[in-house]
Amino acid sequence: MLHIVGIVLLFATCVAALFSLVFGVPGTLIIVAVALLYAWATGFAAVHWSTIGWLALLAILAEVGEFLATGAATATARPSRRVTMGALLGALVGGIIGMPFLFGVGALLGALAGAFAGAALAVRSQGGTLAESMTTGVAAMKGRLLGFVLKAALAAVMIVVVAFAVF
Repeated sequence: MLHIVGIVLLFATCVAALFSLVFGVPGTLIIVAVALLYAWATGFAAVHWSTIGWLALLAILAEVGEFLATGAATATARPSRRVTMGALLGALVGGIIGMPFLFGVGALLGALAGAFAGAALAVRSQGGTLAESMTTGVAAMKGRLLGFVLKAALAAVMIVVVAFAVF
């Protein structure tokens, strides 16, 4: 009975971590931590160190992929270090500012708006036209959204890896 409770808690926490991504929480790292806790609690009987290693690798790929997607999308619209940094910093600041709104979902919306604003302002600061700044801002916003989708997909893959390890 205790084993079943542990499995239910493991998967409930993993699913909660997946949904926490919307709030800007690093849910992939939570999945790794919960899997490590479950492995330790069960004496590494079902979840082994190799599984924890794969989960950690996927978590790192998800975090880096989310970061790079914003920068890469911005660079395709207007290749400039200032514009890329503007989009990345704008997404960070927007996510922080948006956190208290819409029950935390504002973090994602704030990050999208921040990426747009950061990239658009950087283009304008370089002497770009309004049309160029809007195009680059939209590209940054799309990149940020792509990064979020990539991260969520990898978090779902991580849950599947945990499921295969446990069952």
